[in-house]
Amino acid sequence: MQPPYPPRERRVWFSLVLFRHRLADIQPLLGSIRALAEQANHYGTGLVVYDGSPPNAGQSTAAAIQAQLAGVPLHHSRGPNIGYGRGHNGNFAAAALEPDDLFIVTNPDICFEPADLIPLLDWVASNPEAACAAPLVVGDDGVIQYSAKHNPTLLSLALGRFPCLKAVPGCRRYDRWHRNAGRNYTQEMIASPYLSGCFLVMSARAYQAVGGFCPRYFLHLEDADLSRRLSALGLTVQNPIGRVVHRWARGSHRSLRQTVSLLRSMLVYASLWRLPLL
Repeated sequence: MQPPYPPRERRVWFSLVLFRHRLADIQPLLGSIRALAEQANHYGTGLVVYDGSPPNAGQSTAAAIQAQLAGVPLHHSRGPNIGYGRGHNGNFAAAALEPDDLFIVTNPDICFEPADLIPLLDWVASNPEAACAAPLVVGDDGVIQYSAKHNPTLLSLALGRFPCLKAVPGCRRYDRWHRNAGRNYTQEMIASPYLSGCFLVMSARAYQAVGGFCPRYFLHLEDADLSRRLSALGLTVQNPIGRVVHRWARGSHRSLRQTVSLLRSMLVYASLWRLPLL
């Protein structure tokens, strides 16, 4: 009788979609991934990147990224700007993960300490009912970003786009309810059908089961759509045993093009889920 084979190393692959990002923009994240690979010996850590930047945009090269990662495996591809969700879907296919592997969708402006993330990875890996988990997300000033929300509504989106509306009686209270701002994010596991897409940990099985991001979105609300579909599959939670730092840049508040993209995404979301006023 042959002895049993040792268990296969579970892989954790980060997925990153870039557009006009320079190396300096993503160095903190690359350093965090490299440190995780060095400290989390029970995981095989890798990074898959899709760069939709136009030619000669001064973007980071595959060689420059690999140099920052040292020995961490990297799969890097370039192409047209196909949007956030479709870029991650392509990354998922390129990673060729097994069902029990972990797939992490991350924004470029994220960083973390391995000790702050490994407990969350272990929790997702050991809980098959967990479809998607987000860590506690804080800004580089340490302020909590309330990232476990109720499903989008017209009012919540208006308040996010025009914060001045919070001066209207009742709107600030509604905004706090929508973002679960009254909950203890640092202590509570918060179940939510709408987790911020800045950092999501999923089993490859769950991501595959829902078909990944809906390709109809280009940018904005694709995270609301994905986590809502995942919530029908299993637990979708903010779990504070993990913690990441998000250097948040609210581009949709500065760019007319991104505002138009947000409006288009609202129409897509409304066609799939409805978009109530409240």
